[in-house]
Amino acid sequence: MGSNMAEAHPVGFQWVIEAKARGARVIHVDPRFTRTSALADQHVTVRAGTDIAFLGGVINYILANNLEFREYVQAYTNASFLVNEQYQDTEDLDGLFSGYDPHAAAYDRSSWSYESVVAESASGARHKEQSSPYQSGSGGPVLEGAAGELADDPSLEHPRCVFQILKRHFARYTPDMVERICGVPRDLFLKVCRAWTENSGRERTAALVYSVGWTQHSVGPQYIRAGSIVQLLLGNIGRPGGGVYALRGHASIQGSTDIPTLFNLLPGYLPMPDTTHEDLPGYLDEVRGHNNKGFWSSADTYMASLLKEYWGDAATPENDFCFDYLPRINGDHGTYRTVMDAELIASRLIDRRPGLVTEAYTTGRAHRLRRSSEYLTLGGAVLAVSGARRSRLAAVAGGLALLAGSALKRFGTFEAGVASTKDPKYVVVPQREGLEAADGERHPPT
Repeated sequence: MGSNMAEAHPVGFQWVIEAKARGARVIHVDPRFTRTSALADQHVTVRAGTDIAFLGGVINYILANNLEFREYVQAYTNASFLVNEQYQDTEDLDGLFSGYDPHAAAYDRSSWSYESVVAESASGARHKEQSSPYQSGSGGPVLEGAAGELADDPSLEHPRCVFQILKRHFARYTPDMVERICGVPRDLFLKVCRAWTENSGRERTAALVYSVGWTQHSVGPQYIRAGSIVQLLLGNIGRPGGGVYALRGHASIQGSTDIPTLFNLLPGYLPMPDTTHEDLPGYLDEVRGHNNKGFWSSADTYMASLLKEYWGDAATPENDFCFDYLPRINGDHGTYRTVMDAELIASRLIDRRPGLVTEAYTTGRAHRLRRSSEYLTLGGAVLAVSGARRSRLAAVAGGLALLAGSALKRFGTFEAGVASTKDPKYVVVPQREGLEAADGERHPPT
């Protein structure tokens, strides 16, 4: 799903063909018919962006028909763990999970923890602003208390165990809903479900392959989690022939995390320090848990090795290996978020307070771009209308002028936003108060 493996990863796809020659069945679920579809046993067309509904239907099919690999699920997943009694699902809160803050448009996730894990209540606004899911490196966020005994129900019957919560949540994804959302006929969808479940379990395994057809979506992580849930329920993780194959793009994608070129990662997938990390011990406390085990329990040695590589003999335990030399981040500094923030600020200044239009938009480069966009839009409209009756070439030129005018207007808005964020005199009073409040939340007075 979400992959054209035959063309994008031909060296790996040769082994899919080898498996097919030995009797394996290949099903390609994708909006497009590609070379992968041509070589598959079956191509299932879905509407673009509806993979979560498709996978949700598969999960519901497994759970409703008791087709999960029960012993595997009990032994190797968190299905038996009990969730905090304060947790509420979307069917309880009209489409929202517990902990939602409508003012910050973010979640306080403390009610989502396990019953025996004490989680501190905290606003999700800072996590949202600072792209929190990406700040823990590949180790993921620390879960204190998980190394001890967790309250569980091995029978998987307790209403608050993960298994039962999963069952209730995915019950909505019926074959009829999948057909309505994804455009996949009910009979074809059920055929895929049967093929997937019949080739999984104690004696057989099935593999799931995805590529950037999943990860490019804004809800890409939810696609991947849903696929992982299917494979875990069927016992297809950690066993020969099973797994979830994440086929990355080429060097520019994989390299951005390996090298790294991303603003929030250091080499080795270590998270970039932010403004709350005053020293190395404080940083390490967030990267690894006190009682957690596994690869990231040695985060201190990874960080020390990296800092020694940077600063050589000058990095010693006495000076925190020159940890203070590292820059700090104070938000989501990704290119997309940065551009959108600048444009949003400018849009608010221009559209919401017309009586207080900023000087940034009425002078300088932003002003010239705006006036040019007006001329192009007007000229394009005239050409398009007149050309529609007389000349096809004039109509095309008019359309191009309209597109160019729209683009220049957006560039002008962006330029005004950049100027507004740089000079306080360009920010209207409500805007300044909002910026000061946000800054105070990030850096409270000591």
